[in-house]
Amino acid sequence: MGAGNRLDMRHVHILPLADTVGCPLAREMRRILRGRGASLDYPVIFSDEVPRKPLPHQPVSGTPGRARAVNGTISYMPALFGIMMAGYIIERLLAE
Repeated sequence: MGAGNRLDMRHVHILPLADTVGCPLAREMRRILRGRGASLDYPVIFSDEVPRKPLPHQPVSGTPGRARAVNGTISYMPALFGIMMAGYIIERLLAE
């Protein structure tokens, strides 16, 4: 799920989508899946850390349109999400 503006790896968890908190992307996924009558029992990785305040909107050079906030993800967070999910999958496979 979303990791933007989050830095603390101690707040990263793997839970069923239905049990996620504090993640706007997970909230939207739950809404869409409920609307389709789908299960929310999929394991997802997310951070329950309160995100940092977004940067102010500013023009992005070479990009037409309105000014946007340019908020990235700290470099280690996507890798951490991937490694944790890989470990989760391996544990489940070995348990079978």
